[in-house]
Order: sequence, then structure tokens, then C-alpha cells
Amino acid sequence: MNIEISTGKLVYVKEDYTPAIDWQKTFMDGKYAYAKAETSVEPLYFGARYMEKTADEGIFVQNGFMADMTVLNPGKVGDEFVKTVGHYHGTLPGLTISSPEVYEALSDGIEYLLQSEPDQDGKVAVIWVVTKAGDKVVMPPCYGHVSMNVGDKPAVEVDIQKRDNPNFSDYSMFKERIGGAFYRTDDGLTKNPNYEVSSLRIVKPLEVPEWGITKGKTLYDSFVEAPEKFDWLVHPDKYDFDLDVLFTDIEL
Repeated sequence: MNIEISTGKLVYVKEDYTPAIDWQKTFMDGKYAYAKAETSVEPLYFGARYMEKTADEGIFVQNGFMADMTVLNPGKVGDEFVKTVGHYHGTLPGLTISSPEVYEALSDGIEYLLQSEPDQDGKVAVIWVVTKAGDKVVMPPCYGHVSMNVGDKPAVEVDIQKRDNPNFSDYSMFKERIGGAFYRTDDGLTKNPNYEVSSLRIVKPLEVPEWGITKGKTLYDSFVEAPEKFDWLVHPDKYDFDLDVLFTDIEL
């Protein structure tokens, strides 16, 4: 993808990416998710929706998918590394689960917080995902998620999900509880006192070739070549999201 990163925006030839819609998240937009809202980083992160090559737009539209690109600036907000504010996905019509999503870390230094919806005791299960460039990460149904840049350079990620986000993104829990269940600082993970946590796993992602998730090929290229392999994104009720197939445990 012939795209460059400038200050607060992506630089590309519009004719090559006609569907793309630029956006950015400023400090004022995202400060509610941080325990100590102080920073000189601006914007916190930015990117483009529908970041699809003009020649590939039909493949995405016909199959009901969209590709997004996000760049997280390096730096800190208070003691925390810059992160996305976090969200859950809405429940799919006629089902009791929400839409999954899949990300590729195009840069080193990206980590992900995944947290379940609260159980009957109000506790969340947490999965902390450590990645390196080229890793793909599945966000299972009913898990909220946050991306963060723990490196010293801009960090780029691409995600693929159901087109137009018809089931909406719900930011309310991350806003009400001042972020996710853990904060990431130089000292590692610090628990957010606004949550009760039932479990914490620190993991790295695994390949799932039958789902189009393989090393050596970008997520974007895998989708364009074989969109049928990504059916699990639009029909998650037909698939088993076994966490031990998607992740393996490591130490942070």
C-alpha cells in the first residue's frame, strides 16, 4: 500500500484510495480514557476508514467488509502509553453475540487489551496481546478492545470488519470506568481500580490459516485473494472462537 505518514494524517493519492475517509482522535476527544490526562501528544491517533484501494473496493463492498488504518503516535498521557480509547461492538441482530474484528500490527510496539463483557459477578476476563510487526489479532465476539503504542515511533495497524459498522461501537464502559481494566506504563500493567478482574492472560497471537490469518502475507492481501475465508467476521455464530487456538501464553 503506497501510503506515507505525516503529522496527524495519512498521505496518499486520493484516486488510488477513493473510498477513504480521513479522521483523527485528539487529546480532548480521548482524555477520558486515561487515569492522568496530561500530554503534549497531539493528535493521539489518526487514520482512515474504508482504506481500500480503488481497484479492490468492489471486493470489499460485495462481501460486506471494510478495511481501516490507524496510526498511534508515540508518547505518554500521564504515565500511560498512547492508546485508543477502547470500545465494545453491539450485538448482532437475532443473536446474543457481537461482531468480531481482526487487526494486523504493521509496526513493532503494538499491544492490545481485550476484555470480556462483565460476568454475573461484574468481573471481566482480560487478555493482553503482545505483537510484533506482521502479527494478526482476532478480537473475539463480546470482547472490548484497546490498541496501544509502547514503542518510540508511530505505530500502524490495519483492521477488517463488517462494512459500515452496522452494529455500532459502544464506548460507554471505557468512558465511565476511565479506560480498560489495566493501564500500560513503563512498569508493566497497572490494574484500573474501577474494575474487578476474574482472570488475566498475557499472550501472543497464533496463525489460523483457515480464517485467512497467516504469516508472510498481509491481512489486506489475504482478504483480497480469498474473502470467503473471512466469513467468520460476518457470521460469528457459525464458528468456534477457541482462545487457545487464537493465542498462546507468554510472559510480558
